[in-house]
Parts: sequence; C-alpha cells; structure tokens
Amino acid sequence: MSEASTVVTSENAAEFYANKLGLADVSEPTEAAIAEPEPELTSEPKEAETAEQPKEKQPNPKLEKRFSELTKQREQARQEAERERTARQELESRIREMEARLNPQPQVVDEDDEPRPDQFRDAYEYAKALAEFSAEKALKERDRQEATKREQETKQKVLETWKKRVEETKAELTDFDDMVGSADVVISDQVRDAILESDVGPKIVYHLAENPEVAEKLKTMSVSAALREIGKLEARFERKETQETQRANKSSAPAPISPLRGTGTVSDLVEPDKMSYAQWKAARKSGKIR
Repeated sequence: MSEASTVVTSENAAEFYANKLGLADVSEPTEAAIAEPEPELTSEPKEAETAEQPKEKQPNPKLEKRFSELTKQREQARQEAERERTARQELESRIREMEARLNPQPQVVDEDDEPRPDQFRDAYEYAKALAEFSAEKALKERDRQEATKREQETKQKVLETWKKRVEETKAELTDFDDMVGSADVVISDQVRDAILESDVGPKIVYHLAENPEVAEKLKTMSVSAALREIGKLEARFERKETQETQRANKSSAPAPISPLRGTGTVSDLVEPDKMSYAQWKAARKSGKIR
C-alpha cells in the first residue's frame, strides 16, 4: 500500500508526521512503552536491601589461629607461674621446718590453751604436757568453784548482818522505812558495797535519804572520793554511837563504894589491946586485922 492510501486521522496524525520527518525514535512512547517494565533478574542485591541487612563478616582463619595461640600461651604461662609459686612455698616451708629442728625456740603458750602435737618434738612430750594441762585445768576449776562458793557465802553473811542492823536502826529511827522508801538515791556499786559492810550502814542510808544533796554530790565524785566521803560519815556515826553508849552506861551505873579508912597505925595492928572498940571494928572491916 502507498503513502497516498494512508488515511490520516487525529489519532495517528502524530505518528504519521513523525515517520515522515524521521523522528520515530524520539516520538512519544507508545502504550507498550508506557507499560511498566519487568524487573531485571540480577544477582546483585539492591542498595536498600544492603543497608537493611548488612553482609555477615566472613571469619578469618589466620586471625582466629593467632588468637588461639595467644590464649594457649597465656594459659601455659599462668600454669607455670602457679607451679613455681607452689614449689616456692613448699621450699620455704621445708626450710622453716629444718631451721626449727636445728634451732628450737621456746614457744610462748597460753596457759589456758590446750597443748598441740606440733608444739613438741615427739609424742611422749606431748602426752606429758597434755596430762599436766588436764591436771592444772581441773585444779583451776576446783579453785574457781571454791572461790565462787566463798564469795556467795560472804555475800549471804553480809546480807544477814545488814538485815539485823536495819532492824536495830528501825528501833532507834521509827520513820526509817518512810524516809528511805520515799527517797530516790542512786549510788555506785562500790559505794553500795561499802555501806552494806559498814556497822552504821543503815544510818548512812537514812542520812542520804534525808539529805538528797549529799547523794547527788556523791554521784559527781570519783569512786575513791565517794568512798572517802562514806568513810567520813561512817566515822561520824560511829563516834556518835560511842558517846551515846558511854552516857547510857554512866547514867545506869551504881554509885561507887567509899573505901573504909582506919585511924590506927602499924603499931596498933601489933598491939590491938590499945585500940578502942570503934578503932578495932574499923580495922577489922578494912582487913588490917583478922
């Protein structure tokens, strides 16, 4: 078919004139060209996929071998150092044992510690020391029990004596219970023991209850100073008791007997015939004649 027979329409006008002018390669794309091209098959990964999924690092056999050798060398060095340290400690221990055998030193042993076999040269010395230790321990335990028993007995006697003194003081000081019971006296253990052992202990307690400022003063003193103060109170009350006892004995004692006095001389005893009856009777009573 010739070019004159080609019917030009509005639809193919652009293609017709493009062919006439030789512009078919740069003409508008046809419908087939506009269609989405098929993806190309390639073995290379896309850039986006490469960014999201990084490529795994391939192992390096030479580097791994080098690391393995270094690790092995360090472990061998550690084991060697450990063997050297153990050998050195064993050698030092043997040297100390040899020095101890060649130059035995007297060991300072606590008396309360049980002997150990390593403190002696042989089993005989150890057995002997162990027997002595057991005997001494038994004696110490016996002494301790006896001392505890004596201490308890002493405390019991002190308490019994204290009760008697309190009863005697109550007879003299009728308000003893009220005065002592209403007081809030706090003293040290040493001062308390000194008062308990004192012959006038209850009166000292009554004095402290009656004069709380004295008790407060004792609390501020050292133990030795407080004990001296208690000693002064003890001496004062003992002196007062002695004076009262002397006054009581003096008031209740009978009048002294007047001695008989004779009027005769030595010669009268030799010659009683020369004495009067009154003189003889007086001499007889006085024991000058029998």
